[in-house]
This record gives sequence, structure tokens and C-alpha cells, in this order.
Amino acid sequence: MDLTREPTDGELADAVNMSVSQVRRHIEVGQAARNKLIKHNLRLVLFVINKYYQEFASGEKFHDLCQAGAKGLITAIDRFEPKRGFRLSTYGIFWIRQSITRSMTSSSLTRISFGIESVRQEVQKAKLELMFELKRLPTEEEIIARVGISPERYYDVMKASKSISSLNARHAVTQEELINGITDIDGGGDKSRQPTLLRLALDDVLDSLKPKESLVIRQRYGLDGKGERTLGEIAGNLNISREMVRKHELKALMKLKHPARLDYIRRYL
Repeated sequence: MDLTREPTDGELADAVNMSVSQVRRHIEVGQAARNKLIKHNLRLVLFVINKYYQEFASGEKFHDLCQAGAKGLITAIDRFEPKRGFRLSTYGIFWIRQSITRSMTSSSLTRISFGIESVRQEVQKAKLELMFELKRLPTEEEIIARVGISPERYYDVMKASKSISSLNARHAVTQEELINGITDIDGGGDKSRQPTLLRLALDDVLDSLKPKESLVIRQRYGLDGKGERTLGEIAGNLNISREMVRKHELKALMKLKHPARLDYIRRYL
């Protein structure tokens, strides 16, 4: 019989001619199998993002895409019917792409319609195909001809599909904010700001290290304002061995010698 609510375990047991304990056992096994399928197919989400949405997979947007893709994967697993002969990976990729596309088009940040996003995916696919065929980057005219759209439509799609970045977004290596690239730091003549800017630059560079490496360098050289400390003192503070402190220090110093970090610091000297 049809109910306007979720059936109880007793009602399910009567419907399938089983005991309540047997129904509960079958439900637990099914939930465990579902969770295992989700866990072992999460790589599909990363595959779809890297293949179809690579230009959007940066910074905080990557986590948003992963979340939307995971929802699509769960939908695919819930609706998957093995008897139809389709592979779960094929079915999962379809639903992951659908979920990510819907998430992007409904976002207040990107503000692009579903139709434009569909055309953008076709353009991206045509670009990849032409790259393999021509052994070079295709021209815009070649892409337009392959997709079969007007030049005006192509330029509208490309303009609407440009990613949006916050001015406070940080560089992956130097941790420098993008807004620093469009502000005049050296032209003000205010020399009293130089030590402050240098200290902020040092904090940015140290924040780009791993947490323990950053803590070791700060405590070892007194950059936390509490004076220099010995390896033994740092080991006691972090509850690790002296040898581990030495390894963290060596790794951090090697990373701090990276040209990108050095150039960033030299700007404030």
C-alpha cells in the first residue's frame, strides 16, 4: 500500500515477508555497501574537475567543486542500476558533471547561465580535440568552426566564463595578496612603514611552510617575540624529539631558499 510517510521497520518486514531483525540487517549491509562505493569512487570527482573544470579549480573554488562533485557521485550511486549494463564510472561522471555545472550556474559568484556553461564545455572539448589533431594550440577561428557557433556567441561565452578572483587571494608560494600587485608600496616615501612591511612579508613566507616547520623557525630565531630558543626547548614545547626539530628546521631553511620566496622578501629590504 502507498504511504505518505517513511515506512517503519515493521511495515517493511511485513512487505518483504521477513523479520524486523532481518530487515535491519539488510539495511545495514546496504548502507555499508553504499558508503564503500562512495569512498572508493571519490577519485572520479577529482578526475572530472581536472579534465573539465581545470580553469576553475583554484583556491577556494576547488573545495566548492569537490563538494558539488561529491553530491553528484552520491546521486549516481543511489540511482545506479547494474542490470542495465552501464559502468558505474560512466554513470558517475555524467552525474558529477551535471552536479558541478548546476552548482556553478546557480552560484551568485559566477553568474553564468546553464546554456552558456554547456557551450563552454563544448568549446573546451573542441579545443582539446584540435590540440591532439593539429599538434599545436588551435586558433579561435578553428575552435568556432569545430563547435559550430557564431563568433559573437563564442566571445560572449569566453567573457562570461572568466574566473573571478578576490583581491585578497594569496599566491600559492609566496602567500602575497593580489592587491599588493596593484598598490604602490615603495612610492609613498614613508620609511617608517618598512619594518612593518618586512615583518608582514616574513609572516607571509613563514605561513607558506608546513605548521611545524613554521613554528620551529619562529621559535628558533625568536620571530614570535619571545627570544631565541634551543633545540631542546623547542622539542619540549612541541612534544617531539630534538632530532625531529632539527629535521623540521633543515626542511624549512631549504624551502626558504626558494627564489620566489627570496624575491618576495627582497622587495621589502
